[in-house]
Amino acid sequence: MSAQPLSPIRKAWYQWKALRLPWRKRFFVGLDLQNNSFWEFRDAITAGRMRRIVQTPSSIQYSDVKISPQWHQWLRHTREDAPSIEELVGDLARQERLKVLARQADERWNAKASFLDQPATRQQALPATQFRDGGAYTGTDPRGDGKGVANAVASEAGKAEERLATTDKPASGELQYDAATQPREEKKYKDDPWKKARGGPSEEWQPQAWDPNDMPAARR
Repeated sequence: MSAQPLSPIRKAWYQWKALRLPWRKRFFVGLDLQNNSFWEFRDAITAGRMRRIVQTPSSIQYSDVKISPQWHQWLRHTREDAPSIEELVGDLARQERLKVLARQADERWNAKASFLDQPATRQQALPATQFRDGGAYTGTDPRGDGKGVANAVASEAGKAEERLATTDKPASGELQYDAATQPREEKKYKDDPWKKARGGPSEEWQPQAWDPNDMPAARR
């Protein structure tokens, strides 16, 4: 899984750097499957929180560097413990299983016959506006046997007209008002109530017409 196996000297050096000695400011944390090393170090600005970085091998270009999601979580302080090699290997195996299952699902889907490839002699389904039920209404005219939606609607409309005709007839001895033939008489008041509110000094004042001769004398 690793890009290159580590030499025994390199492994011993990483183990020495992983020891958290009191005078040491930088500590080795772990490696990933591409031999990228991850470190923690103390910072004077953030004394209560260790800073985390990654160092890539010098033989790998920066564009080819790939960091696993588990190490990304550790670098961003979203997980406390660093991922192990076993966890990274298990995640790769899970991804391979997902690829196999996806390929098998695609093969099963492609093995099924397409609806477009079926022969044209097959009877097409009727539209939703056409019904085979004898009690349904499929035309614009009522049916002759008295069934169907149109006949039911017509019978209900006839019953409603009969009820309106019986309720609109006036009772015996009752007088009805017809606005077309009998205009309603307006009520006449003996005394105009608005006359009592009138009588101000300027109530009947009207402006006079303009007279060109009635001009004030010009000042000299």
